[in-house]
Amino acid sequence: MNTAPRHQTVRLGFLWRAAGAPVGCVLALAMGVVLADTGAAGRMGAVPALLLSSAAVLGVALPVPYGFWLRADDHGLTLVRAFVPRRYRWRDIQGLTMDAGQDADSGAHRLVLLLRLTPAPRRTARIVRIARGARLYGPVLGILGTTRDGLPRGTEHRRLAELFDLLRRHGVPFDDRRYADLVLTAHGYPALAHTAPGEPARTARPAARPDAA
Repeated sequence: MNTAPRHQTVRLGFLWRAAGAPVGCVLALAMGVVLADTGAAGRMGAVPALLLSSAAVLGVALPVPYGFWLRADDHGLTLVRAFVPRRYRWRDIQGLTMDAGQDADSGAHRLVLLLRLTPAPRRTARIVRIARGARLYGPVLGILGTTRDGLPRGTEHRRLAELFDLLRRHGVPFDDRRYADLVLTAHGYPALAHTAPGEPARTARPAARPDAA
């Protein structure tokens, strides 16, 4: 029986904090060029011109995280990235790929979250090549920093646990249950059922109360 709410939304802005920074920087650079060409920068002074450019970066970057969220209902998921919505049916969702690896440039350890879909016929599928070389079809939900062993760093946002719980409630399988369990239980959510495909789920025993004899 599906116990998930009819509508549940999780904001993904914590995964896309810097998404608006490049656009804001380009706008600030364009503004600086205009101010310099028109002579306005000389009349305003260097400090006001710098403050105006900084305000342009913040004005674009700050609202951007609010344009990233995921909503589940009885029929599927709606993923909104940069205020653009995309709809995915439950029957097209194969699982959540959690691919651990290293950034090619910085060498930082990271985890890529990808909503793995069944490629629809007669549609140009957007293929994503993940760290281990597999080619998968589906939208990237975000990228997280991890420890060297691919584990949570202990500072994971509560929204991440809400995201995992939302997908768990709707029966979406996880690639890395160990990582998901650590995040879920750290924020008071139940762990995933550790069963192989086709095996019955085992009910975890409740933790002993501190005041138990």
